[in-house]
Amino acid sequence: MFTSTGQARDLLEQCGLVDTHYHVGPELVIRRYDVKTLADVAAPFGATLVLKNHTYPTTPLASLARGQFGANFYGGVVLNNFVGGLNPAAVESAVSGNRARVDAPAPDDCPIVVWMPTVHAAAHLRTHGFGFDPNWSGCCTHGHEPEPVERVPDTPVLAFDDDLRPLPELIATLEAIARHGCVLATGHLSADEVMRLVPLAAEIGVRRIILTHPHYPAIKLSDDRQRELIRIPGVFIEHCFAIHTQDGVALEAFAEAIRKTGPERVLLSTDFGQVNSDPFPEGSVRYAMELGARLDGVVSRTDFLAMFSDNGRRALAGR
Repeated sequence: MFTSTGQARDLLEQCGLVDTHYHVGPELVIRRYDVKTLADVAAPFGATLVLKNHTYPTTPLASLARGQFGANFYGGVVLNNFVGGLNPAAVESAVSGNRARVDAPAPDDCPIVVWMPTVHAAAHLRTHGFGFDPNWSGCCTHGHEPEPVERVPDTPVLAFDDDLRPLPELIATLEAIARHGCVLATGHLSADEVMRLVPLAAEIGVRRIILTHPHYPAIKLSDDRQRELIRIPGVFIEHCFAIHTQDGVALEAFAEAIRKTGPERVLLSTDFGQVNSDPFPEGSVRYAMELGARLDGVVSRTDFLAMFSDNGRRALAGR
């Protein structure tokens, strides 16, 4: 796909890199970047990043970066216990912070991503036994065994009952997401929950939906199910490099999924920001090199680069 890392880097910069999943601190675990240090490396590259934090809305940080640091950052909110779980007020909170100018009369007209629960999703807690994965903090790089890092009781945030019927708070939250034109991301819900969530959200009026790293161990959304869901307009599949580098899922699984679904609705993001992950933009460049080698001759270079760029713009803009 590429003859060198230099060529891959140049082409990612030229196409306008979009990473729909980038972690920023401060947070309960240590992170590589705060919003200023991330802007310092992303803005010169001309990249668009969606900032994620498991504990609080990132729209104010993204707004600050747009207004003061010249970075094209978007924000959102993850519906964990830290913001009250599934509730319309958390969506309203994220929307209220989406202003690059504090005296702006209305929120900025730019995307907001609302993630379903992650570290407090029932599927996540069943799989890991705790909320924050200690590997996210990078403590493995300091020569000692990691320990779970969690400051609140591991109470799951539920979206469905035991029979996969949607709970009232899920309906109310999806209505708020639709009302404000936000992007819905499926977070760490189980595969069965994702299969119920996506058509329900579309029926309620949510126009843009991202299937968050479907190969994550707590999710395991099959390729056939991914292919089924992208038949719904506005649904995109997000394959994150961290699911390989942090969780050990083989890149061949990503490549096989892309062969089955096609590249048109695929987003290639890093899910980076951990201190033991590559810095920006080296993480994206390495991802392009390693996955590109597995898709060479399967998808064109144009389509491959679109998964790092234009597809993300479509997913965020609703086109």
